[in-house]
Amino acid sequence: MTLSITAPEGEGSPLFKLLSVGAIAALALTACGDNGDEAEDDADNGEAETSEEENGDAEDSEAGTITVEDDHGTHEIDPEAIDSVGAFDNRTFRVLEDLGVELSVASRGLMRPHIHETYAEDEGILDTGNHQEPNFEVFAAAEPDLVITGQRYSQYYDEMAGLMPEDGIILEWNEAVSDPETFFDGLREQVESIGLIFGAEAEAEDLIADLDEAIDRVSEAYNGEDTVMGLITSGGDINYAGPTEGRAIAEIFQEFDLVPALEVEDESGDHEGDDISVEAIADSDPEWIIVLDRDGMNPEDPEYTAAEELIADSPALQQTAAIENEQIVYMPQHMYLTEDIQAYTEFLNNFADQLEAAE
Repeated sequence: MTLSITAPEGEGSPLFKLLSVGAIAALALTACGDNGDEAEDDADNGEAETSEEENGDAEDSEAGTITVEDDHGTHEIDPEAIDSVGAFDNRTFRVLEDLGVELSVASRGLMRPHIHETYAEDEGILDTGNHQEPNFEVFAAAEPDLVITGQRYSQYYDEMAGLMPEDGIILEWNEAVSDPETFFDGLREQVESIGLIFGAEAEAEDLIADLDEAIDRVSEAYNGEDTVMGLITSGGDINYAGPTEGRAIAEIFQEFDLVPALEVEDESGDHEGDDISVEAIADSDPEWIIVLDRDGMNPEDPEYTAAEELIADSPALQQTAAIENEQIVYMPQHMYLTEDIQAYTEFLNNFADQLEAAE
């Protein structure tokens, strides 16, 4: 730093010169002091900027982690760290397909090519088979980072969790969908969580919005008075499905407070329905009938008889108001195997169409 001071004319005395030297020294010290403070400020600013950058990196790292809750607690998941995905809850197979999720291992034995068009015949997905005799050696070999399980595979949760890699995460949303009173909330929770994990929130919300729209349609169209009968056809038989326990049927009764045409003691959620005589069912004279075709998941089976044919061939049922007025609603043929948000949306829109037409 250079300081230049010029003395005025006539002021060249030694005293002035001495004062001038003192002034110069003082100015120099002041200037140097200012620069020192500025240097310290620059250093402080540099440290602050570095600290902000570090905080930014930390926030970015935390921003990459999402929090998901399931039946077993809260999980922190980094979607970017997921390379291997396993799927074992049949209610989520088509959701994962619709969201474009690639699988490394799954229970493909629970899938059908005419239903699960992407996954069922993909040999790149290791197959543990159905829930009767699952091959967990295949499961372990896939080393899945993330597993979604539930329903038929729920019984193996602990065993599967024990075979996961150390940092692997296994998720299960089964409690809510196992209770007819909370079933639809459970479907929403599954879909919303899957959408969050795989960065497909918009697609997940579309599936939920479609379901909600169908629910609204049925709620508005049902008059709250017509009696309803739930049926399950299986193995050539027509069986009763109750309003509080009936497989895939009870959820509909509970959601819309349908009036049951017939109530029996000790009703169950048996996959084949309850063995109540067709005559007793007919005597209740339901105004509406809802039917789950259990065997419809395997239409290629030579011994398969469609629910429509079984009911049409039942003389007792032909005298009911539901048959006479053509107020019988069939669930999707694959419902027993899927029971997912797409299947219920399809059924409810069909139900709404018929309810609206009957008004």
